Amino acid sequence: MRAQFFDGFDFADFKLSIVAVEYVEDFFNIEEFGLHPIMYNEACLRGYTAIFGFNDEKMLTLHKLLTNNNGMEPPAIDGIKPVPFNSPAGDLKYDLNHVMDYSGSILIANGFIDKYFVPFGFQLPHAFRKVYELTFRHGLFVRVEDKSEAARMLRIEYEEPVTAKKKMQMRVGSWMRKSEEYGFDDETIAQYMDLSYDTKYLF
Repeated sequence: MRAQFFDGFDFADFKLSIVAVEYVEDFFNIEEFGLHPIMYNEACLRGYTAIFGFNDEKMLTLHKLLTNNNGMEPPAIDGIKPVPFNSPAGDLKYDLNHVMDYSGSILIANGFIDKYFVPFGFQLPHAFRKVYELTFRHGLFVRVEDKSEAARMLRIEYEEPVTAKKKMQMRVGSWMRKSEEYGFDDETIAQYMDLSYDTKYLF
């Protein structure tokens, strides 16, 4: 597999990436819309990517959904049908204003630091220079906190996630007699595949 596309978040006049979600299962479930996407590209194993933001009432809102429906007729969402669109997530695009009833926090970030790149799964929250925690109560935006300093401190505490040795294994995987794609061992893959969107890795 490859590094995965992040979901986006429209914040003020900027588009940031969602890098962690406190309650992942409560945040977004595409099957609730009657969609059943499959992997369309290995850079988007979930088969969808989304862009969120606020509406005029400061409610958490799904703005855009890029996905596929495994070749089946796609449903309408809030009365809106998708339009054809080519992306790593699939061949459908929904332009929406769907209000979400999420309680919890998410982390959004930008300014990725290249040396912290991992070639599989989602990137680590502390690999970004600017990190903000947004908190919602039943979808209503209630607080923002700048977590950039906490991310910086974690960068001091931890080494880069992929060492030079691992990068060499990636380049010469089969030559190093590793069975996994790119030559990473099971322990390394499990460590970073598990990160996903879990907020605990920043705090």
